[in-house]
Amino acid sequence: MTWSCCGGGGYVKNCDRRAVDIASNEALSAQVPQKPKSRLNRKFSFFTASALICASLGLAPSVKAGEALTLTGIQSALQAGPQALTSQQAVQPAGDAAVSALSSFAQQIGTPAARADRPFDDQAFASLQDFAQRLGTAQPQSIKALPKVAEADNHFDFLRQGGSAPADSEKAKSPAGPSKRSGPPVEAHFVGGKACLTCHAGAVAEFEKTLMGRLSKTQKGKFECENCHGPGSAHVKAGGGRGVGGIMGFGANDPRTAEEKNSACLGCHERGNRTLWQGSTHEERGLACTNCHTVMKDVSRKHNLKTSFEPDTCFQCHKDRRAQMFRSSHMPVREGKMVCSDCHNPHGSATEALLKKDSINDVCYTCHAEKRGPFLFEHAPVRENCDNCHDSHGTVQQSSLKMAMPRLCSECHNLMTQTDNRTSNHAMGQSCLNCHTAIHGSNAPNGQLLFR
Repeated sequence: MTWSCCGGGGYVKNCDRRAVDIASNEALSAQVPQKPKSRLNRKFSFFTASALICASLGLAPSVKAGEALTLTGIQSALQAGPQALTSQQAVQPAGDAAVSALSSFAQQIGTPAARADRPFDDQAFASLQDFAQRLGTAQPQSIKALPKVAEADNHFDFLRQGGSAPADSEKAKSPAGPSKRSGPPVEAHFVGGKACLTCHAGAVAEFEKTLMGRLSKTQKGKFECENCHGPGSAHVKAGGGRGVGGIMGFGANDPRTAEEKNSACLGCHERGNRTLWQGSTHEERGLACTNCHTVMKDVSRKHNLKTSFEPDTCFQCHKDRRAQMFRSSHMPVREGKMVCSDCHNPHGSATEALLKKDSINDVCYTCHAEKRGPFLFEHAPVRENCDNCHDSHGTVQQSSLKMAMPRLCSECHNLMTQTDNRTSNHAMGQSCLNCHTAIHGSNAPNGQLLFR
C-alpha cells in the first residue's frame, strides 16, 4: 500500500491505484508462467483486503460500477464463460477499472479455461473456487429459530433444550385473554340501519330508550348501528349470525381483543374523564367498556352502567370493598348518599388508586372541608395523609379508624411511658381523645398539645 502527499502536509492512502495495478496483473496472469501457490494465495488475500479497505474509506466507484459487483451479476458471468467476460470488458467505462478488474478475476476463477491453464491443487484455493461458482445461489439461513440474546430467559431455554426453540415461547409472552381474530378482514360496505331492523327490531326498540337512542331520533345518522358494529353488507348477505360477515360484537364470546372493542367507543368518548384511559390500571388489565357499561339497554339512571346502582358495577371485581362497606363504620355508599366515582375516576388518573384529585387529602377535603385548615398548630400525620389513621372504605372502629384508641396513637407516641400503664390517669377511658380533642389541628393559644 502506498502513500501520497497532499497539499496540507498530510498523507492519503492510494488504495484505488494500487488495487487497479494488482487487479490488472491478476487479469493478465494467464499469459505469465505459473507462480508458486503460496504467493498466489497471498496476492489474492492482499487484493481482497485492499478492496475492502477502499470500500470502508468511501472510495467507492459509480453506481453503475457497484451494480457489477452484485452476487447475481457475478453468478451470471460465471455461467456465461469467457465470451461474456470479453464483452463486459469492452463496454466497461475507463473510470471503473478497479471494479472491472475485481469482477474479471472473480469470473476467471470459475471458468473452465482457468481450470485447464492453471490447475489448483491447494485445498484452500480450491474451496475458494468452489465458493465462487456457488456464489449467489445459496440462500441465507433463517434466524427465526435462533435465540434472541436480548431475552436472557429465552436464551437459556434455548440452550437447555439442546438448540431447539421452545414452541410455546410466543404464547408465554402474550397476555391472558381472547386472542385477535385471524384471517384477512372482510370486505363490506354500509347498508343502513333499516336492514338491521329485519332481525334486531327488539334490540333497536330497547336502544331507543337510552340516552344515545333518544339523540339518534333528533340527530339522524349520528348513532346508526353500523357506526359501532362496522359495515354490515357481508353480515346481511350471509344471513346474519353472531360474528358472521366481520360484524363487530361486543359480547364476551367475540374473539376480538378489548382494545379493538374499546376503539369503537373511544372514537367519540376519548375526551373528558377518558383522557387518561391509555395506560390506566383498568386498561392495562384488559378491561373493555362493555364490562361496566351497556349501550343497548337503559339500566342505570346515568352513564349507561350495567347495574342500576353504580357501586354494584365496581363490586363485580372489588369484592373486598363490598365487604368493607358492610362494616359498622363506613362511608355512606350503601345508603346511596355517595358512589365510588365521587372519589375515583375509573377511566384513568394521574394519581394513585385512580383518585380524582391530586392527593388523598384533597379527595377527603371535598366533603370534610373543616379538616383542611390552615391551622396554627398542625398534627403532622394528618397533614401528610388521612389514610395514616383512617380507612375510608370501612372499619369496625369509630370514625373509620384503623384501630382502637390508644393503640393507634401509640404507633407514633410510643415514648410516653405513662400511656403504657393501665392505671395511669393518662390512660383513663382508654382514649387519648379525652384531652387531645383537636387532633386534626388547632388555632387556640394553648393548642400546642392539641388540647380542647
